[in-house]
Amino acid sequence: MTRNYFKTLVIAAFLIGIATTSFAQMQIGGRLGLNMANLRGESIQNNSMLMGYNVGVSFDYGLKDLIKSDFGEKFSIGIEVAASQKGATTDYLFYHDTIPNSPVDTVKGAKQVSTYIEIPILAKYTFGDPKGVHFYAEAGLYVASLFGLTINGDVWRDHDQNPETDRRKYREEYTGFDYGFIVGGGVLIPIGGRRSPWLISGDVRYSMGFTNIGELKKGTTDIPPEQLNDIKTSALSVLVGVVYKLNN
Repeated sequence: MTRNYFKTLVIAAFLIGIATTSFAQMQIGGRLGLNMANLRGESIQNNSMLMGYNVGVSFDYGLKDLIKSDFGEKFSIGIEVAASQKGATTDYLFYHDTIPNSPVDTVKGAKQVSTYIEIPILAKYTFGDPKGVHFYAEAGLYVASLFGLTINGDVWRDHDQNPETDRRKYREEYTGFDYGFIVGGGVLIPIGGRRSPWLISGDVRYSMGFTNIGELKKGTTDIPPEQLNDIKTSALSVLVGVVYKLNN
C-alpha cells in the first residue's frame, strides 16, 4: 500500500508538470540545506532536536498564462524531489528479552535518524521586483517514503538478544509512508545582471507530519507497544540553492 501511495504521487507530480509547461514560465533548481528535526507524540520520551541533511531538485511553474490577473503574475506551483533526514535524539525502549511484560531496557539519548525520499507540492506567492530581488511565501503538502532508519548509527538489533540468530532492522518497526504540511518562505537573488536567467535561492520552512510512523508488526514482541502508538515527524529546514529560468 505504501509503495502504491508513493507511486501515485510521483505520477501526479509528473502529470502536473506536463499540464503546466504549455502555459507556464518554468524554473528548475537544485538546493541543499539543514533539517533541524524532531519527533512528537505520546510515544516519544525526553526528545531533543536532531540535525540532518536536506538535498533535492525543484521545478516551479508560473501560472500567469492561466490566471489572467495580477494574482496570476505572482502565483506558481512548485514540485520538489528531495532526500531528507528526520528524527530526534530520544530515549529508546525495548524488552530485555522476547517475553512480553519483562523488564524494559532504556537507551538514553539515542539518535534516531530516518532518511526519506520526499515530494513536496507547494503553492507559492511571489512579491518584489520580478527582475531583481524578490521574495515568496509558500504552503502545501508533502508525502515521503522511508528509505532507511538507524538508531545510534546501527541499522539492526537482535530479535532475541542472541547475535548468532535472528537480526531485525529498526526500519521494520516503522511504516514506510509519511505525509504532512509545509509552510515557509524565501528569497530569490539574480546573479549575473537583471537579464540573467540565474538566481540564488534561500528558503526557510517548517514541515509537520500528520501520520503515525510507528508500526507494531507481528513478531516484534520485544518492543513495548506504547513505543510505536504515536510518533510524528517535524522539521525546520534552512535551504540554499541555484535556480535557472527556462523562459527568462
